[in-house]
Amino acid sequence: MKFHYLLLLLSIAFITSCSSHKKINKLASELNCNKSIEFVFDKQSNLVKIVKTGPSIGESKIPDYESTFVAAVEELQKSMNTKLNVENTFGFPTDSVVRVVVKIEKIEWNFRAADAIMNTEINFKVQNREFPITGTNTVYWHGTKKGNLHKSLKSGIYQFLSLYCNQ
Repeated sequence: MKFHYLLLLLSIAFITSCSSHKKINKLASELNCNKSIEFVFDKQSNLVKIVKTGPSIGESKIPDYESTFVAAVEELQKSMNTKLNVENTFGFPTDSVVRVVVKIEKIEWNFRAADAIMNTEINFKVQNREFPITGTNTVYWHGTKKGNLHKSLKSGIYQFLSLYCNQ
């Protein structure tokens, strides 16, 4: 009987940890920017360290930040009506495409008794305007640096798009 109870608790923890991720996909499908958006990943972001606080068990591999960012953009693109992509270089501005320079400023992973929260501070720069955003992801059971970074970046990108497209 105890095993069934433990299995039920683990199932609930897994389902609730995925719910915010799926909620972002649904909310993103409702966004509609009037221009395509090209993100340019600032290579200085790769120098940011993941700062862990609180008790944690084990280590996972440090992810490639740029490919994790690209994957987060591609996943959001699947849900949206707006064209999103990532470019490696700065291009010339056009009337139909918005270029956004993205820089990860800080990554904190806070472990607590029942969960772990990753906060990723991201700076989105569009022409001369800056949008400082904190993407978050909470896990209740098990998480890796790459998985949590992916979801916190996705959260931050969605927040930026929500602000930018609705202005």
